[in-house]
Amino acid sequence: MIEEYRQVEEERRMTRSQRVLLFGRSIAAFAMIVFAAYATMIPIDSLTSPSDSTAHAQIQTAAKVGALAPDIAFTTVDGSEYQLSDFRGRPVMLWFYASWCPTCQVGTMAVAGVIDQLKLAGVQIIQLQLYNNLGYPGPTAEEFARQYASSVPRSPNWLWGDASLVASYTYDPQGYPDIYFLIDENGTLRAMDFAPHVTMDKILEFAQAANRSG
Repeated sequence: MIEEYRQVEEERRMTRSQRVLLFGRSIAAFAMIVFAAYATMIPIDSLTSPSDSTAHAQIQTAAKVGALAPDIAFTTVDGSEYQLSDFRGRPVMLWFYASWCPTCQVGTMAVAGVIDQLKLAGVQIIQLQLYNNLGYPGPTAEEFARQYASSVPRSPNWLWGDASLVASYTYDPQGYPDIYFLIDENGTLRAMDFAPHVTMDKILEFAQAANRSG
């Protein structure tokens, strides 16, 4: 009885934000297990059509931590075209997501909550919706940004767009719906992980290191 009473008192002392954070992490951990199992059964290859076969020939190398990040082309929601190499000289968070993915939604709100810290460190965020949204319906990249990052004014520090088949296959051949890559100012891929709201410490440490080196 005493232990139960102590537990109840401890729960009462917890702030609402702490409860939300703990709940969010629990849900995210469960969701990532489900998504990992799902993704291993539905690789990007299964979402392509015969007409997409030429795209595979354009893939020169897969992304590997410690190596130079493969260059990819992408188009943002406003129609601007970029190469990943255009951002050489700046630290980059390259994030691939599916718009139906719950952890992507929560993760986007988490990144919006630390956007000032990331901007201060000069981190360029490139958030790309995976090719064909991994075969499932969902909001467009622009709709997703408007819904889950509405607190952040549109900024060149946070670009939204769609990943081509080549880009998706190069960085995410297994079709994970929530995966990001941290690339240093020299273009070297330093880390990869999932679910930013769960692994935010890694992102902030990357940003702090970039800030010190800059």
